[in-house]
Amino acid sequence: MSYKRVLLKLSGEAFGGDDAIFNRDTISSYAAAIKAGLACRSHIYVVCGGGNVCRGRAFGGKVLADYAGMLASVQNALFPTISLEELGVKTNVVIPDNFTLPKCCHESEIDADAKVVIYAGGVGEPGHSTDYVCAVKSLEHSCDIYFAKSGCDGVYDRDPNDKETGHLAVFYPEVSFARIEAEGLKVIDLEAAQLLQKPASDGELCRGYIFALTAENIAAMLCGEADGLHKTELI
Repeated sequence: MSYKRVLLKLSGEAFGGDDAIFNRDTISSYAAAIKAGLACRSHIYVVCGGGNVCRGRAFGGKVLADYAGMLASVQNALFPTISLEELGVKTNVVIPDNFTLPKCCHESEIDADAKVVIYAGGVGEPGHSTDYVCAVKSLEHSCDIYFAKSGCDGVYDRDPNDKETGHLAVFYPEVSFARIEAEGLKVIDLEAAQLLQKPASDGELCRGYIFALTAENIAAMLCGEADGLHKTELI
């Protein structure tokens, strides 16, 4: 198993449970899975969505809604950090340079011994999704992306959860970022799909996977034990 670094995207919707915005046990299970993954990975970068707190598209004022989403991602970054550090895992929460927040740092201030780095607050300006942040950081760090999604176990030609047409959905075991962009497949942000067609800092193309967000799936993916896991490879 390669000790290559990896970037893990966690859907914000999965941080809650039992009608609560945050579920301590659920978040702790994700933290335990990430710690288990460090047995197989040198570093794990994490980006958290904010959908459990705020869905920006539900509001008309795009700029203010985007800022609300950035703040939601900060909240979602802090809770797994608490759980990870309780497990003895040195973790940094990194925010954009135009943000200032106690217990968080900027990119240039990351501790050398931090094995987990959680990016929060987006890119610091409206107009970009957390998927876009994943793309930017994966290219910077030359690492593959694992999109762990709530209610989604891969890429389909239509919404498999649709009551009327979901039974007709065709699963794609493999799909290119170019096809996602060209066909407008609603699996990751199209701006991110476009960016991920470019080489990373090491000259290689990033690859990715989309799979259902559970603690067990996270641990399996990080440790290379996901041969039987239902997932889509992104190329």
